[in-house]
Amino acid sequence: MSLTEKTSELLPWMEEDFRQLVALKESNKLAHAYLFGGQQGLGKLLLAKYFSHYLLCSNTRGNDVCGECRECQLLSAGTHPDLKVIQPEDSSEIKIQQVRETINFISQTSQRGGYKIIIIEPAEALNTNSANALLKVLEEPSDNTLLILVSHQPALLMATIRSRCHLKKFNRPSSELSIPWLESKNVRAPAAELLRIANNIPLRALHFADDDALHDRSVLHTVLEKLLQGQMNIAEAADQCEHYSLEDNIEALMLCSSDILIHNQMGPANSESPLYDHDLKSLADFFQSGTRLKALHEFYQELLTARRVINSTSNPNRMLVLESLFFNWASIARQ
Repeated sequence: MSLTEKTSELLPWMEEDFRQLVALKESNKLAHAYLFGGQQGLGKLLLAKYFSHYLLCSNTRGNDVCGECRECQLLSAGTHPDLKVIQPEDSSEIKIQQVRETINFISQTSQRGGYKIIIIEPAEALNTNSANALLKVLEEPSDNTLLILVSHQPALLMATIRSRCHLKKFNRPSSELSIPWLESKNVRAPAAELLRIANNIPLRALHFADDDALHDRSVLHTVLEKLLQGQMNIAEAADQCEHYSLEDNIEALMLCSSDILIHNQMGPANSESPLYDHDLKSLADFFQSGTRLKALHEFYQELLTARRVINSTSNPNRMLVLESLFFNWASIARQ
């Protein structure tokens, strides 16, 4: 089950951000380009889509879309001619042809007489050529045109792109907002438990409500422990996790690593740095020594590099990337 957000929904922890955007629009202070930054699974794309829906709706009611006008019907069907969502198509990157089509889209008159909106997600999937092409759009904005770049790792973007967008950074919401939302999704497991194993990231928690996702997570944890103990070779480990996408494997490895790092750096007994995922206890104990913790820091940097590689390469050897990561993870035990 993918973490990609595909529907238009205003999440409760995004309501204040939405109101701020609406206020900017009402006061004619809305910028032409925004960069929504933050961890994957917070709902940044959902906010981008909902605000776009609000801008295009012809009969808004306060801060709500009407859901009934022709614009809303087109948006619900995914066929509104003035909204363009750009995502990787047949690879892990956004190609220059997609940006060229966007430039052509911007140059045309709005078909419905309102805003023309482009959402790019994840923005770090822009390759060098497509990023340079996008700069032209950012440098010469058109009237009534809005670009929203959604990024799980804004630091990977070209500095010239970041500097031309207004940054909105999103953090993990409070449990008071995320637990009721999770419960409204009729999840079978306790919402608080799902949030715990998801490091308080709500859409990842919803992802873990799926039995297959929980199984994949359990498999990955077992693989990581066996690699450190020398009970599994690299090829077996990669084979165990091959059906789980490389992107999701890297994301899961980053969650595990960051949880252990924060927990052990503050001290296992420190109540201010709880181990979010209790199932990582044995791994956290393994990394208590300073040498191993330093090695885990280095491994986390390798994960960032791996994510950059798969976002910047048209056809990476995914099995090779996964095997390399597992090899580096197993190497920690020899340090």
